[in-house]
Amino acid sequence: MDCFFWQLNYKEARIEFTIERESNNVLNFLDISVKRLSDRLVTKVYRKDTHTQRYIHWRSNHSKNCKLGVLKGLIHRAHLLCVHKDDLLCELNLLRDVFISNGYPKKLVETTIKKSWKIELEKEMKALLLEQNEEQQQEQSDYYDVLHAPYIAGFSEKLAKGLKPIHIGLTFQKGRTIYNSVCKLKPLKHPDDRKNVIYCLGCKSCNEHYLGETQQFFPTRKYQHQYAVKCNKKTNGIAQHVHNNKKHTITWDNQIFLDFESHWRRRKIKEALFIDCINPGSDILPNKLMNLEKGIEISSCWKEFNPHIRRIFSKKIQRSEVKQKK
Repeated sequence: MDCFFWQLNYKEARIEFTIERESNNVLNFLDISVKRLSDRLVTKVYRKDTHTQRYIHWRSNHSKNCKLGVLKGLIHRAHLLCVHKDDLLCELNLLRDVFISNGYPKKLVETTIKKSWKIELEKEMKALLLEQNEEQQQEQSDYYDVLHAPYIAGFSEKLAKGLKPIHIGLTFQKGRTIYNSVCKLKPLKHPDDRKNVIYCLGCKSCNEHYLGETQQFFPTRKYQHQYAVKCNKKTNGIAQHVHNNKKHTITWDNQIFLDFESHWRRRKIKEALFIDCINPGSDILPNKLMNLEKGIEISSCWKEFNPHIRRIFSKKIQRSEVKQKK
């Protein structure tokens, strides 16, 4: 083990690996403590010595279900990880004291812990029945759709109750605060460092453009195009344009981001819409696009929007040319 550990740290100086060894046949890993006996492994909940025992406070601006969910989740973890009953009782007593100190009503905490025994037993029985009847397992959802909205005390509970009969769930998301509006902790990204985009690359020597979409970060996709030009790939439209026009140069540093879309299907549809607005015909015409194909097949009803999409495309091209001149 020591030899393997030294070999790992020798491979890359910038990465320092650490190793955890068992003490008195006990090894702690994440939130579980594993004790090795002669015939079996015994587990229980583990917390670091620096754990503050601070959880979401009862008087905080969150829904009651959210607050109870934290308590129930930790209770379920105790039932799941503690093999011995004494360890389980010790963990449940600790949770009772901790959540009462975090402002939770004493009666509510004790009732939740008491009910957990019955709930865990029902879960075990249900899991056993599912194992015995694997052919009858069916995934069913109580809701067909989910509404995301900020939490407003009093109103959100009524809204959730009103949406339930029409099979719409309600989940709470953090609203806009001074912190997330002012504090920007993440480092600034380069303007080109984007992904899930529909992009456009032009030629300095002619008016032809290449329209594409990518799930990758754009610099990675741009490198793939440049490599295709270098290797003269016949399946790449930019590579074929440069091959057929030896003196033409691609504006690699002046790309245009036409749109953003995280869903792969909708992103391909948007790419096809931009291509079709420039080239409405069934085949790619010369002196218009470098693309070798029109992308995903779309309905002809979208052609009604071609003038509008073409105006959007033209405006982005004009802005890019003005920016390049500056």
